[in-house]
Amino acid sequence: MAAGDRLLEHLLRRAGFGASHDDLATFGALSYSQAVDRLVDYDAIPDTVDGNIGKPGYVGTTSHGPFSPNTVGDDARQRWLFRMLHSQRPLQEKMTLFWHNYFATGFSKVAGVVKAENATRLMAAKASEDSQKQRGQIELFRDSALGNFRDLLTAVAQDPAMLIWLDGDTNTKAKPQENFGRELMELFSRGVGFYT
Repeated sequence: MAAGDRLLEHLLRRAGFGASHDDLATFGALSYSQAVDRLVDYDAIPDTVDGNIGKPGYVGTTSHGPFSPNTVGDDARQRWLFRMLHSQRPLQEKMTLFWHNYFATGFSKVAGVVKAENATRLMAAKASEDSQKQRGQIELFRDSALGNFRDLLTAVAQDPAMLIWLDGDTNTKAKPQENFGRELMELFSRGVGFYT
């Protein structure tokens, strides 16, 4: 294996979730600089991966019936894993996972407040598919994957799932809940000691 091939494989592992033989052939035909540009400029690549759901060889039905990723938590997780494995935009999916980990939100707590179906919508719905045009938190991260951090932080601060996760839904004038502001500033942006 040539050093350039190893470098390309390393790039595709770091900027995505590994590479198929087709990926290696596609990216192998590019210079290293062109490969990086293709990964970073993913908006130029059509996002068609969800269109494969339901086709032979791809997820389409489940043990509970039709595939419902906007309302069934397991289906939402399957769709996201499917996207990670099959997207032609691997860096976008890798950064979506990064932001999901960075801005930690727990499904069980959100579901405890708004029930599982609505928690799935708040965390994983695609607005284009949702009856109420709900954009889930995963889509927020995907849309902002390589964007401006300040804009992402502002959007996360208004995200319904995050507001529930950090107890912003219980904040009232009579009984202020400091968890949301403290966590947002201390954990997600400024750091300990830099926000008071």
